[in-house]
Amino acid sequence: MRYKRLILLLAAFATIWIFFRLPHGATYFVSFDEAQVVDYYTPRDLINFYQKLSKKKWRIATRLYKRNLAGKQTRHKKERIPKIIHQIWLEEGPIPKKIQIFQETWKKQHPNWEYHLWTKDEIVFFYLQNRPLYDALPNAKAKTEILRYEILYQFGGLFVDSNFECLKPCDILNENCDFYASLTDQIRAPELSSSLIAATPRHAIIQKCIRKFREQSSEAFMAKMSSHDLTEHFFHVVKRHSSQINVALPATFFYSLPKSAEEIPHFTHSFAIRRLEED
Repeated sequence: MRYKRLILLLAAFATIWIFFRLPHGATYFVSFDEAQVVDYYTPRDLINFYQKLSKKKWRIATRLYKRNLAGKQTRHKKERIPKIIHQIWLEEGPIPKKIQIFQETWKKQHPNWEYHLWTKDEIVFFYLQNRPLYDALPNAKAKTEILRYEILYQFGGLFVDSNFECLKPCDILNENCDFYASLTDQIRAPELSSSLIAATPRHAIIQKCIRKFREQSSEAFMAKMSSHDLTEHFFHVVKRHSSQINVALPATFFYSLPKSAEEIPHFTHSFAIRRLEED
């Protein structure tokens, strides 16, 4: 009887010890394949995805995700990426009500983060490495493409386009990564979207994008404006900076939905939705 009591006491002590030792606020990340592959791919698409097209790059993206995020990840007291949300509004006139609603979702999900909305009045006094190119560009969309990298390089944090609706906080990502951006849902080759990027200040990937812009005229920039450079520099840097935690997140972490759709996202691991304009 005495031994049974001792065993019960030891078991109770072990249970209490494990409870307090286990990290709280943990998040479980689904596998890369589950989060990247969406319903409308055909069987042949999947064969190409895994076996034929850009196999080496897909392996790198999968390995980085699996090594740094897949499975259970824990919250940390100190973030790697500053907890700052950057958004840009350079258009004339007031911000549309729908965009204001989207902006509020980011503030609501991140009450302890700094939020900064950059306007053209502030940019007048902001130091830009590519100021001549910025001034020569003809519209707000093109200027925003320049600004997102310049802002992240100086301050770090999370940049997100104004048409994204936040579903849940990104703390776990900022605490476990030095850089992250989302892959698009096409599968011919990995392609990072510049619509949402998070990075530490003076990050090598962001720096390379800024330097690349210096080589371009405004005409060349407008003709080529895409996320190709971001993707190219990401794979270049991850080969040379293995100590950094740089992750290309699968497409469904930050995915697109028609602007008028009211359905609840069916990906429980999604952090945000991009509301697309209707044709």
